[in-house]
Amino acid sequence: MGDHLKAVIYFRKALKLDRNCLAAWTLMGHEYLEMKNIAGAIEAYSNAVEIDPKDFRAWYGLGQTYELQNMNHYALYYYTRAVMSRPKDSRMWNAMGHCYDKMDKKIEAAKCYERAENCKDKEGIALHQLAKLYSTIGLDTKAVNCFEESLRRKDEEQIVDKELGETLLYLAKYYKRKSNLDKAMHYARRLYDFNGPERDEANTLVYEINSMITKISQTASSNLRMFPE
Repeated sequence: MGDHLKAVIYFRKALKLDRNCLAAWTLMGHEYLEMKNIAGAIEAYSNAVEIDPKDFRAWYGLGQTYELQNMNHYALYYYTRAVMSRPKDSRMWNAMGHCYDKMDKKIEAAKCYERAENCKDKEGIALHQLAKLYSTIGLDTKAVNCFEESLRRKDEEQIVDKELGETLLYLAKYYKRKSNLDKAMHYARRLYDFNGPERDEANTLVYEINSMITKISQTASSNLRMFPE
């Protein structure tokens, strides 16, 4: 019901009955985290991993508490422990990838997101982040493949969100640079489905693409006049 303080009270009562109740420690850590009570969360999660060193939820929670404090090296250590306990969970790899990205370690971040994608990331976080990372480090072909696959999945599930706008914008600009104007126009026009800055970007792109098409047509006409049949 979102009453985090009351939840903590009852978890503490449960722990008075059973000090080694793993679920109570872990869940209480989650509640403290929701309340931004970092000290309380760290204490609860630390007690949980003392009881069960393989409790990936508690390791993951510890990672989140340190990431909230921008202590990314500490966060990364705890996320690594979470991954060791849950190596096939895409959420753990996504957390590590996000942490590496914040530390400006793009290659390491990309490897984590690749692992998340291989673990069938149901939330679709990894693929979009991978696309952006590939673009940042100059792997344009990989970036395009990821963006197009992300677009395919979103269209399949009829999802319209900020990430979709970022995807369409990237693809429109990429294909404009490559002079594939049909594809560029297709993606640019889809941006009209959005309100706000995406629509402004669409207007600019459509104008630029039309200008390129006009220039190509004028060049072709000029060549025909110079070399008549």
